Amino acid sequence: MKAWLYFSPKMANKAVITDLVKNFDVNFNILRADIDSQGGKMLMEINGPEAEQGIAYIENAGISVSPIKRVVKKDEEMCIDCGACVSLCPVHAIIVEDDWTVEVKDKECIGCKLCSYSCPTKAIKVIE
Repeated sequence: MKAWLYFSPKMANKAVITDLVKNFDVNFNILRADIDSQGGKMLMEINGPEAEQGIAYIENAGISVSPIKRVVKKDEEMCIDCGACVSLCPVHAIIVEDDWTVEVKDKECIGCKLCSYSCPTKAIKVIE
């Protein structure tokens, strides 16, 4: 599961993610993070046998968890399949298909927004 974790200023300096890993059988991948003393957010992928218990632990610790199904959305009507976004993707989540259409592989996206910034028609949006 991918989810945005929102940290309040009170939680910004707590080792909740460390405790999550130590206390639960979970795998995690931090895809993106912007946290400072004022709080912030983190895009994280969490899975494993105790993922649900781990997520409950995070929420009980005071971190807001907002699961997401998609990180990026491509507006098919606005996209002109120019490919401006393809070479900028650091994780190769955007590809050109055999029919020359641009395909976004959402499961691989880390939400860096480089594709969104580069799109001349603004057809790609990062969902936050």
